[in-house]
Amino acid sequence: MLGMMELHGAFRQVSLDQEGFPERLTVAGDGAVWFTDPQGGRIGRILPYNGRVDYYSVPTPKSGPAGIAAAPDGSIWFTEHAASQIGVFVPPGAHRPSPGKDGFMEFPLPTGGGPAGIVVARDGAVWFAENTGNHIGRLVLPRGSRHANITEYPLPFPNSHPNGVAVGGDGQIYFTELAASRIGRLAPQGHLSEIVLPVSAPALDIIASGDGTIWLTVPRAHAICRLHPGDAITAFYLPETAVPAFIASGADGNLYITEPSGKIARFTPAGVLTETKLAD
Repeated sequence: MLGMMELHGAFRQVSLDQEGFPERLTVAGDGAVWFTDPQGGRIGRILPYNGRVDYYSVPTPKSGPAGIAAAPDGSIWFTEHAASQIGVFVPPGAHRPSPGKDGFMEFPLPTGGGPAGIVVARDGAVWFAENTGNHIGRLVLPRGSRHANITEYPLPFPNSHPNGVAVGGDGQIYFTELAASRIGRLAPQGHLSEIVLPVSAPALDIIASGDGTIWLTVPRAHAICRLHPGDAITAFYLPETAVPAFIASGADGNLYITEPSGKIARFTPAGVLTETKLAD
């Protein structure tokens, strides 16, 4: 199942087939919701207005699709954690011509790396975190080409396990590290720095809201952290029953957070948390 919650609080579920095991989501410019399905080796699309679900099988078997991001030109980028590849899918009707058979292209990483989170920057560059390779990667695919330019930036600390990745309002790349209480920051020119978190636990997910502010979830500390580029990090401590996991920015300016206990939380930029328990 996948759930959809309206901004006014109404909740509904969309049924997937029995093999469906959705992992991460992204919303395309046309409002379609795309998700990765590592168990089925595919990516899926949901049309919110009628609940229709379409699946598209990734060419490499057992590739482990993980992170996913929609680009402004309609293409859908995703990481293949098990195959150490970056994939792109151009659905019918996208602004970009279909790259080949069934609309897919795949790009093996030079050093492997087990890519996880992925994001598309405003200039079209694709950034991703190599969870097991300890790199942040950048991929550029020239229009009309089937050959991507991939650059990998090694992290200064070994076994940092970078996971989530986001583009800040300052154009820099921010990423979480699952092995430490810090996040990384990478300038497009390649300069890398580390920011120590004000909480004693690693951040899991990271996003940039509409104004470019960076938001982080820290499940083990029951906290949400906010970073205005150029300022110090502010930590918002939640009740111990709240365990923030994945986070998204809503059209109303609030943040929406999943919790493993079966709750969706709304979190305002001022730090007010409202939780909704989902029906079993």
